[in-house]
Amino acid sequence: MMEWIKNALAEGPRAAASTIHYLYLARIPFLGWLTLFVLPLFARWVGRPLVLAAYDLASGGEAFFVGIAYGLAGGSIYFTAHVITNLCSKRFRLVIDPIVQSRIDKGWAGAIIVAFFVNILVAAAASKPIHSYSGQIAGAMVLGMLIAFAGALAAREISFRLAKNPTYRGLVWLGIKIGLRKQKGYLRPISADVETDNPAKWEYEDGQIRAVCYTFIVIVAYCVITGKQVAPLVALMLLVSLWVLVLAGVTFFWDRYRLPVLLILVAYFWLAGFSLKADHYYRVWTRIRFDPELTPGEIVGRAAKEHRPVVVVAAAGGGIQSAAWTTSVLDQLGRRLKADSGGAYDLPRSIRLISGVSGGSVGGMFYAENFNEAQPDFSHSFQAACSSALGPTIRGLLRQDLWRALMPFLVTDICNDRGRVLERQWCKSFDNKFKPTAKLSEATLSAWGADALLLKRPALIFNSTIVETGQRLAISTVPITHGLIGETEFTQRYCAEISISTAARLSATFPFVTPTGRPTMLSTNPSACSTESPPPCGGGDQHLVDGGYYENSGLVGAIEWIDDALTDLTNPAKNPKQYPLPRDILLLAIDAFERPTDPEDPCQPTQTAPTDKSAEVAHGVIYNLASPLHAVMNVRGTGQKSFARRLLRMFQARWAWQGVNIRDVKIFFEVEDPANREEHVQTNQKTQALVGKKPAGRFYIGVDPGKEPLSWHLRPREIEELKKQWVGFNTASENCPDNYQAILDFFKTELANQ
Repeated sequence: MMEWIKNALAEGPRAAASTIHYLYLARIPFLGWLTLFVLPLFARWVGRPLVLAAYDLASGGEAFFVGIAYGLAGGSIYFTAHVITNLCSKRFRLVIDPIVQSRIDKGWAGAIIVAFFVNILVAAAASKPIHSYSGQIAGAMVLGMLIAFAGALAAREISFRLAKNPTYRGLVWLGIKIGLRKQKGYLRPISADVETDNPAKWEYEDGQIRAVCYTFIVIVAYCVITGKQVAPLVALMLLVSLWVLVLAGVTFFWDRYRLPVLLILVAYFWLAGFSLKADHYYRVWTRIRFDPELTPGEIVGRAAKEHRPVVVVAAAGGGIQSAAWTTSVLDQLGRRLKADSGGAYDLPRSIRLISGVSGGSVGGMFYAENFNEAQPDFSHSFQAACSSALGPTIRGLLRQDLWRALMPFLVTDICNDRGRVLERQWCKSFDNKFKPTAKLSEATLSAWGADALLLKRPALIFNSTIVETGQRLAISTVPITHGLIGETEFTQRYCAEISISTAARLSATFPFVTPTGRPTMLSTNPSACSTESPPPCGGGDQHLVDGGYYENSGLVGAIEWIDDALTDLTNPAKNPKQYPLPRDILLLAIDAFERPTDPEDPCQPTQTAPTDKSAEVAHGVIYNLASPLHAVMNVRGTGQKSFARRLLRMFQARWAWQGVNIRDVKIFFEVEDPANREEHVQTNQKTQALVGKKPAGRFYIGVDPGKEPLSWHLRPREIEELKKQWVGFNTASENCPDNYQAILDFFKTELANQ
């Protein structure tokens, strides 16, 4: 026993060093497996808002192709790990016993199967909550994986047959010519003469030809499967397959020379970045003319002169959740006001502005597009906003943007990327389904501005952020004339025209779903951008990202727009038509998430003061290293909300002196009182049962707070959530005002003044 302990202690350090050495050499297949295993767990918990939507499979056929893609990814991991395990002793001087090699291969196979099992469970749970459907999804995924495994066996069979084919000698000759004869781990001599270049005297090491055959199968599958619309998971797994095969081959070669693959990738992409075609661009073109009457003051003044209500909407950001929630609120609120007033209160025709950020901009775009219909049905905007665009976007990442990153010099259309694909999908979701008289795909900033000037459509602000300067860029159909420091208007910055769908996409460019882009003028061919051409006023080197980086509520844009209008109306030189000031303005602030904690908000449910647990939390070196970044993120969110709220209060106080009453109403995604959510009710029912009271019969099973979807896909359950009644129109407490009644009072006052 003592002898065994001594031997174990003696062998322990060497075994640990060998294990670390092997894991380093096999890091690419290990990272590939880690992606397979962690992605579903990430989707189920921490990354649910961004990733879970990818696991919502619409049919068994879709699940079948997902299974094939997962099987191909697993095969890529296994084959690359097998080559490294078998040949590391020859190329890297790491000796592994043949018995241990067999165990390692079995370990890889077992780990891959476990990852498959976890993905099947998450996909079945994320799809329709029906047991038979879940079984169909799981069965289709297993069948697809078996087909992929059959492809792996086919690669093995092809490699065996290829060794007896004359083509094999041609591959050996090619390997000798590119210098693989002098590289250990690729070719081995059949005879003792190792100096000869005769292909008949050499053969490839075990596993190399098999890996090449499997790579060929993956490339063929990639070209065939991505030739049409695919599920997001299919695209992601095919991307994993390719990257594992390519990067594992690169590391196998360069690890012998102690050259890290990360350094190689950084150097390659840095050099590729010097190509102008490696960047992402969005299309702009010369604006024919600028109407001097196209100002916020003109629109608000006309509305006041015609005794029409002035309603302004600020739609906060938050991906597809915000887009769908914005359209749902405006549609349901409009219907309810019309029904309760006998048709007297017309919300859609009263909205003068929608200031959106990120998903709120997309929702505003779909809502405003309804005005092109002869008989507007604003439920169409909700249906369009709920339509999935994640699959086409990921496919654009896999096809257009992958090749743009790898070989930018071969790009022919510099505007054709996943951002452009997302725009086309949005237009398709509306134009093909509802067939408006004027297509969304043809809508432009100036055309919608002209409609807003005639009070036929709300003005829109698509709030974005300039990467290079940090400025808020307002892409407005009706631009303001009194800009502030740190903010600018698109028409003033670029002197150019842009499509509405592009403006919405730029406002919703959050990482890394859509790429940051910079403007380029369209050439004579309007369907393609072949070369980079800056706008007439410059700024062609500036990239745009999500407006939420600067301010996420949309309130800043809305407040500045109203303030610009009222300032012009009170200035006789700017108001030659002597338009009157509106005496009442309704500001609807729509947020697609739960009501944030705000001590000044009387509608907040009563909460018990938190217990001080600071003594129980570790505050050592790790905390001190992470706290600066943690503080920056928290200050950013809190600072944005505080800034917008303070600006609103000062704005209301300023114009109150001029007799303008600006009413603000907040609407949050609280479909029912949080106290009635499932987990609270279950606890409450148990407590009431213990004391002999009858449990409350009304409760609501809602989505998990803070886990609403952000990516461009909504599951059926999440769509149903967005259709339900919102808590913003119910009295939460004695001190909380009735928001719906405030809206009714506004329209009642406006109707009385007509």
